[in-house]
Amino acid sequence: MTKRLLLASAVLSLLVIGTVSPILATTDFNAYLPISGAPITPEFKFTKNVAIDYSNGGKLKDLLNGKNETYTFSGTASNNPSIKSLMESLNTLLATQRKTTATFSDLKVDYQVQVNGDSQGATIDYKITLTPTLTGYMLYKSNGDTPTVFDISWMGFNMTGPAVVSTGNLGDLDINSPIGIIKNKLPDVYNILKGTAAEGPLNISLLDASPLVGYPIEKWNTLFDPAYTLSDAAGLGYNGTKVAVTSFAYGQSDIYQGSLKASNIDVDFTSGSDKYHLTIVERASSGTLDADGHANGLEVQGDPAISTTVSASSNTGTATAQGLSTMTIYAMAGFAGIIAVGIFLWSNKKMKDAVKRGVDNSPAPTFQYEERKHWADKFDEEKK
Repeated sequence: MTKRLLLASAVLSLLVIGTVSPILATTDFNAYLPISGAPITPEFKFTKNVAIDYSNGGKLKDLLNGKNETYTFSGTASNNPSIKSLMESLNTLLATQRKTTATFSDLKVDYQVQVNGDSQGATIDYKITLTPTLTGYMLYKSNGDTPTVFDISWMGFNMTGPAVVSTGNLGDLDINSPIGIIKNKLPDVYNILKGTAAEGPLNISLLDASPLVGYPIEKWNTLFDPAYTLSDAAGLGYNGTKVAVTSFAYGQSDIYQGSLKASNIDVDFTSGSDKYHLTIVERASSGTLDADGHANGLEVQGDPAISTTVSASSNTGTATAQGLSTMTIYAMAGFAGIIAVGIFLWSNKKMKDAVKRGVDNSPAPTFQYEERKHWADKFDEEKK
C-alpha cells in the first residue's frame, strides 16, 4: 500500500466513522483486488465475546475465579491435512452457497481464545483469523472498451457444521463452535454447562461471514482516489504507471447504513442448585475492499460484484463517500490546513507584539495595586 492509499483510507474513515462510535465486529473483513486478477489473500477475522456471571457463587466460580489463560494455534493447509480438509469444505460452500467459481488454493488459520475469571464472573474472548489465497474471482477481463468485473460473492460464506482442526497442544478442536475449546481445555466447566440452557447458544457458528453480502455492495461507503500509484507496480505489470483505486467500506453506523448496534444473547441457567447467567455479545460485521481503478458496486445475477476501469472516464464523476467528490475532500483538507496556518501566524504575531511592548517605549497599561503590609507592621503603627 502506498501513502496515497493510506490517505484515502484515512479520509474514508473520517467520513464514515468520525461522527459515530466505532463498532467492534463479529466479522472483520479486508481485501485488495488488483485489476490484473492475480491471486489475493483476503483476511477474515471472526470474534465472539462470552461472559458467565456467577456472582451468586457456585461450582463455576470455584473453577473460573482467578483463571487467566490464553489458548493459541496457527497452521496452514500446506502443512496441516485437517486445515486442508477445512479449506476443501469452504470451497464446497463457495460453490453451493455462493454460486461462485472463486476458490481457495491455500488457507492459514490463526486461533486465539482468552479466558479471564474473577470473583463475580468470567469472560471468554474468541478470535479466529482465516487468511486464504483466492483465485478465480474475475468474472470478465477488460478488452479496453468494457470494464473489468470482479465477483465478490465469495466473501459471504457461512459454515454451519463442525470445523475440526488438529491443533496439537489443543487437541482435535472444533474452531467453529465457542464450546469447542471449553470441551477440550475446560472439561469440568463443560460438564456443568452440558445439558443446561447455556449449551445451545455456545454451539452457534463462529465462521459466519454472511452479513457481508446481506447489505448491497452498491450501498457501501466508497472513496475514489484518481491518483493512486502502485508501490509494487512492476510486479503487477503496470511498469510504474498511475492507477486509480476505489475503497469500499461497510459496518459503520450512519444515516445511510442505519444504526448497527450490538445485540446480546442473554440466558439464565442452573446447574444443580447453582444459578448463573450467560451473555454472548453479537456485534455488527464490517468490511473493507480496495479495488484498482474507478470501481462501482453492482449485482450480477443477484450476487454482489465490482466493475472497474483503470482510470475514470471523461464522462464519469468521481463521487466518493456520502456523495462528495475526491477533489472536494482534498480541498476541504487543504482549507483546514490554511486555517491552521492562519491561526498559527496570528498567534505568533500576538506573542511578538506582547514581547515588543516590554522592550520599546510603547505605553504600558497602568494598574493600581493595594499596598500589602506584613503582619508585624501593625505593631509599629501602634507605637506611633
